[in-house]
This record gives sequence, C-alpha cells and structure tokens, in this order.
Amino acid sequence: MLQGHPIEAHATGGRKIRTDAGDCWDHFEVLFTYPKKISVSFNSTQCDKGWWDVCERFFGSKGVSEAHYDHPVRIVGDDPWEFDLRGSTGGGGDGGSQDKFSTTGVFHGALDQADPEKKKAFVESITSGNFHNQAATGAESALSAMLGRTAAYDGHPKTWDSLLKMDMHWDPGIDLNQFA
Repeated sequence: MLQGHPIEAHATGGRKIRTDAGDCWDHFEVLFTYPKKISVSFNSTQCDKGWWDVCERFFGSKGVSEAHYDHPVRIVGDDPWEFDLRGSTGGGGDGGSQDKFSTTGVFHGALDQADPEKKKAFVESITSGNFHNQAATGAESALSAMLGRTAAYDGHPKTWDSLLKMDMHWDPGIDLNQFA
C-alpha cells in the first residue's frame, strides 16, 4: 500500500466477547505511523452475532475509496465510481448481503472477481517471464500485523526495529508430526 512497512504502532485492544476458548483478543485498534508521518488506522472486532463488515477505506482530499467483502468496490467523492458486479463471474448484481451468505453459503461481492484475476495474473507472469514473488511483501504484511498486536498486548508503542529484535516464540500447541 505505502511501498514499505510502518515505523511504529500505538495500539489497544482486549477480550470481551469471545471468551469461550483460548486467549485470542476479540478487538484491536491500531495506529500505524509510516515514513513521511503518514498515519494509517486499523481496527478489528470478532463478534459472532449481529452486524458485520470487512472493509478497507482510504480517505483522501477528494474522496473515499471503499472495498467491502460483500459490496462492490467504490469511490465516493469528486469523481465517483463503482464496480459493476453484474459483469463479474459470481455476482448477482446486488452486491450480496450477510443474510444471503448466511443462508446459502453463496458469496457475491467485491471478492467474486479476485480469484479469477489472481489466476490470470499468475499465468501471465509465467508466460511473460515476469515472475511474481510476493514472499517479501507477505512477510512484511505479517510483521506489520505482529507489530500492531505486540503494541496492544504490551500496552505501549512498538517500533519496527524493536519488533525485529524481540525474541518471540508462539507455540500453537499443535503436534505437526501428526500430519507426516
């Protein structure tokens, strides 16, 4: 997104709803600071009843872009735009809803086009010789999430450099030999 990783994270969170098993926190609020003093806020909740949404929003001086799981991608502002799901492979044209997903298991929304586009890009990268290696981006993304989580768990800001120096070990308690 910003062609680099966050420098620092300030975060909070807790565990209020999903207390039935484990020790997973069910809500986080993180403020990431990127180079050039760019701030990115992130929040998440895991509540198993009621309204839900998975969305990315980017705010700019001329508008807002929104990418929801269950609605078309759109831009609201000076130059509005919305993806037409009627032409997508799985779309029903209406953007879908939680009710439809919950009752039918059929998902119609912004992600309908994602898998076909990923497959197309993968094949094109091979046939063109311009191979995609997203390992570094994936690792940076995972480390960014760990930075936010660690800042919340510790209750004070964390820097990227301090995260990389930490000696963290997370034992999932799974015997991987059972899969051999």
